[in-house]
Amino acid sequence: MMAEKDLQAPTPKAHAAPEVVAPTSRVNVALPFGSIHIEESSKDLAELSSIVADLASAVESLAPGPKAKKLREHAQLLAARLR
Repeated sequence: MMAEKDLQAPTPKAHAAPEVVAPTSRVNVALPFGSIHIEESSKDLAELSSIVADLASAVESLAPGPKAKKLREHAQLLAARLR
């Protein structure tokens, strides 16, 4: 009897069709346009930009050139805008 079972072809197992999961979730995003306001820059940021401008000036004096000049001018303009 054992030999007869070994010679029989295995019976294919029935598989269920793959399940499709397609959630239909919606997300509403509310943007608070009424509460957006621009604040003045902090004193720390203004002071930091002043330090960067001073450093850019020092770099220009140590290694003069068009890039150093442009960097110094840009840093000085930013520092003046944040004061």
